[in-house]
Amino acid sequence: MPIFNPDDEGERTPPEVARLIEAVTRADGVIVSCPEYAHGVPGGLKNALDWLVSRDAAVGKPAMLVHASPRSLYARAALAEVMRTMSFALYEETLEIALLGKKPAEVETILAEDANRRAMRGAIEAFAGFIRVR
Repeated sequence: MPIFNPDDEGERTPPEVARLIEAVTRADGVIVSCPEYAHGVPGGLKNALDWLVSRDAAVGKPAMLVHASPRSLYARAALAEVMRTMSFALYEETLEIALLGKKPAEVETILAEDANRRAMRGAIEAFAGFIRVR
């Protein structure tokens, strides 16, 4: 995705950005997961969000944060602040399953555990309920 440039909005919006805007606009809700880099949100994700700032796509859109590392506290807080500023309707509960540093086979095993499956299902069901009441 190209670097955000307000001069490229409107008729000059890049096609990949237009697809993102359309996808967010059509979605009932958005689930966001990102790693933490230098105690912050990765630049690529922040750039994608910047493209949504002047659009109505984010306004009132239910959003939930999920994380694969308990060490993502700074990114989680920064991302929540950015998304609230953009007027996303942020679901305050988060889903976190520690997967950082795990190999693919370990990730599959962890995600297949009954407790984690219940946690994921419960989080998605609760988020769906949040979407319905919005």
